[in-house]
Amino acid sequence: MRCHAMVRAYVGPGFTEIAERYRGDRNAETYLSGRIRNGGAGEWGRALMPRHPRIGEDEARSLARWILARRKG
Repeated sequence: MRCHAMVRAYVGPGFTEIAERYRGDRNAETYLSGRIRNGGAGEWGRALMPRHPRIGEDEARSLARWILARRKG
């Protein structure tokens, strides 16, 4: 992947770091699926998360669930 890795931050944070930040947040899946589709900036420093408009809502939710299921270690 170009921007994310499982643990280590590249341009964007690692998937486990994202999961840790949003663990226990009931709105995390909806929020992250929106970020995947619409992009954004400012949550993790100055890097821009690009939009991915070709990813449908169901696929974005599936990706968000996968990210949120990551654990450290």
